[in-house]
Amino acid sequence: MFKRYLFLSFSQLFFPFFLVLLFIASVVLLISIAAKTYVVKMGFLDLFALFSYSLPGSVFFIIPITFFASLVLGISRLAYDYELMVFFALGVKPTAILKAFLPIVLLATAILLVFSLVMVPLSTSASKNFIAQKRADIDVNLKAGELGQKLGDWLVYVDEAKNRQYKNLILYSQEQKDSESFIVAESGRTQNANGLFELLLEKGDAYFAHEKEIRKIHYQEMNVRQVVGEPQLSGYDLFHYWQEAFGGKSKSKERKFSQAILVSFFPLASIFFILVFGVANPRFKSNMSYFYVIGAVATYFIMVYVASENFPFLGILCIPTLWFVAGYVLYYKTIKRYY
Repeated sequence: MFKRYLFLSFSQLFFPFFLVLLFIASVVLLISIAAKTYVVKMGFLDLFALFSYSLPGSVFFIIPITFFASLVLGISRLAYDYELMVFFALGVKPTAILKAFLPIVLLATAILLVFSLVMVPLSTSASKNFIAQKRADIDVNLKAGELGQKLGDWLVYVDEAKNRQYKNLILYSQEQKDSESFIVAESGRTQNANGLFELLLEKGDAYFAHEKEIRKIHYQEMNVRQVVGEPQLSGYDLFHYWQEAFGGKSKSKERKFSQAILVSFFPLASIFFILVFGVANPRFKSNMSYFYVIGAVATYFIMVYVASENFPFLGILCIPTLWFVAGYVLYYKTIKRYY
């Protein structure tokens, strides 16, 4: 009966929180994907595949936040509905709550480790390979009358666009501070062969400025080329990927590895804070659990960021340990002594 009350209270909060945050993250991902693929045509299935590859990275951060918040708020709701006080009056100890939640806390930690060390790197690699494949088979999506469209190093404007046929094109490129190129053309078309993108221009003028010199060229045909490159579709070696995090080979991998471990251990390191923030006597205390959850999550993740940027491996050992000890000390002083 007691465990059923605990898990029911937890599940009633966890799934709504998770779905709301997942929806928000999905909207952000879709906006990000739209920005990345602005000049590349993709079908619905392609967008869905790219969205699926990007999702594990967001889910990895959603799970620990919603899990911790749901546990604290679930216990808090039982406390302020006087149900938890009844169980304490019947002889149930706070340690019984810890024992009841410990298996799912360990399960959440294990799931987060799988996400961070396996699924996120694999999905990131798959996403990069997918985009590389699309760039190798690029189908340029130039729109008529829109500014800011980019092809490689060139900014492009067209008056009319239909089936890769364009009219009244303007191209601008600034490869260096003292070097600029400006091209106008009456018409043009695009094609892609073996990773080599070509923009075939007809009848126009080209201007090339370098330092104090400007050259003008009148042409009948011009070919602007951009090497897209072949996609890297080789197998993914997780061991080699994380091996770069050790021995100072890659600061970026050190930071990612530190964040992966620290975020994964957040539910386990916070197990005593669940009772510290959730258990209260409703006759003497107002419900501040929402503020406690926000403060705890913000504090821990700020510590994770600072540690991963400055002392990643030392942070892996120190932060979860200090957080766990701080939680136990508060639990002993505020909960265990009175219940």
